[in-house]
Amino acid sequence: MEADTDRLTERRDSQDSSPRANMYIVYIQCYFVTIATILGTGILGLPVTLSHSGLYPFLVSFLIGFVIQCLLVYFFVEILQRAYAAQEQISKGATLSHEHIPLQEEEDEADEKEITDGMLAGHVILPKRPEIRSPDLHMLGTMFLTCGVQQAFDLIVFLHFISILISYALAGSEAYAQMFGVPHFYVIPGFVWILTFAVVFIQTLMQPVISLFTLVKGSLLIATVVVTFFVGAEVSLAIRNDFNYIGAPFLMGTVALGGVVNVMPMLYQKISPVTTQVKHFRGAVVAGISTCTVLNILWCWAVLHIVPQLPCSSMSIVGNTTASPTVTPVSVVTTVSTLPPVSPACSQNLSLERSADNGEIATLPLTEIIQTMHPEFSWVAILVQLFIMISITVSYLTLGSAMHHTVVGWVEGSWNEPGFCRYAPIFEGISKCCTPKCICQSLISLFIFAIVFTVAMLDPQGFVQILDRGTSLFINLECGVFIFLMVRNARSGNFSSLDIPLETPWLLYHLHWLVALYFTFAVGYDIVDSIYITAT
Repeated sequence: MEADTDRLTERRDSQDSSPRANMYIVYIQCYFVTIATILGTGILGLPVTLSHSGLYPFLVSFLIGFVIQCLLVYFFVEILQRAYAAQEQISKGATLSHEHIPLQEEEDEADEKEITDGMLAGHVILPKRPEIRSPDLHMLGTMFLTCGVQQAFDLIVFLHFISILISYALAGSEAYAQMFGVPHFYVIPGFVWILTFAVVFIQTLMQPVISLFTLVKGSLLIATVVVTFFVGAEVSLAIRNDFNYIGAPFLMGTVALGGVVNVMPMLYQKISPVTTQVKHFRGAVVAGISTCTVLNILWCWAVLHIVPQLPCSSMSIVGNTTASPTVTPVSVVTTVSTLPPVSPACSQNLSLERSADNGEIATLPLTEIIQTMHPEFSWVAILVQLFIMISITVSYLTLGSAMHHTVVGWVEGSWNEPGFCRYAPIFEGISKCCTPKCICQSLISLFIFAIVFTVAMLDPQGFVQILDRGTSLFINLECGVFIFLMVRNARSGNFSSLDIPLETPWLLYHLHWLVALYFTFAVGYDIVDSIYITAT
């Protein structure tokens, strides 16, 4: 009898631990997808913006941006919870726009166990109530923004996706072209369309592939940073710091750590509205941002020790100083015996400033300098190129999947409207295995990816300009204006009566004004700086 009881207890414990183990796999996947979303931008575009500012000004602005991004994650997780809770009330027949109907104060043990023990399909938790859609960006705008503002939000979101995918198309083609020795202009079609069809048509198969390659990407990045830092210690270029140029890496810093809010709705569908799961989900995203912050800082530090910040004529004095950059006469330079030899880099005009002017990614001058000046470390250049290829591929797949998820949500929310119903018969009979709604979603996504391809082909040299100007403007507008309004509206009116598993602490909630100020300042700085550059 006791043996039977022990076996039953062990079986029950095994059944209880299995869903928990599966959820930890989901949290790890969310962690790596967060890294995949963030790392591509910072690694590629950030170091070239440090040509005048140096390391210390970059650290100040970057660490402030890290704190702001973590606060943004806290606020956005609450928005996602309230969107799901509002749908639960609507599914029960409640009308949020007219009456206060709070959720149940607490789930009973049976319901909570039903949520926790939800079936897993490729690490994606199937919703407890199939009629409740997982929140997407379009749904959030519809719920928490007024008419007109929600349409502007949809436009900004899609412009952000388009601009950052264009930058990945340009950077990815450059990386693959450099590896295989072909003109990067001819690589763009294959790079864009192969990954696009993977995102649109084999999304279910691509999810585990993205997770696997994200792990490979993270491992390669750590190895690349460590090895590049070692080579930087051998080269040991001194770093010039000038706080007068602190604004230069500021905009790129908002891109280097931003964009994760656009992927969070896609990740949120993997969990259930339980306090423990929401808390771990939020922690996984914050941990991913923290990891990316550390790796970005180490990467920029290593690059600054290898690649000259300015052309040779302006780098004659290489002391670590906070003064403004000056040009020293050649006669004076020849009398200084402690200057490191920079003639090979000078002869090829390799510098971060030149890369920024030509719209190149930071790895191009880095690998050229390593191969020409330090051939014993040529294998490092191959490692860097391999990392960049995988990094951009994974980032394109991740952001492309997030955009497709937004398109799916937009079509789902608009399908029953009269305008869409009128065109639904057009898609009937095209494919017996695809619904008209699915075909419409695929065609809209393909159309947006076609825009990405067209712009990338027309401006193959404009990586940094697109990433620094377009992407930063759209993501800062989205976070500084629209998400700020969502945070405010989600706690006002009838939405304030909704009971959610994990509410943002009262003290942290009032910091949403600081988040809005940060991103609004970034938008203003971007516009003023663009006007100034255009005028000069």
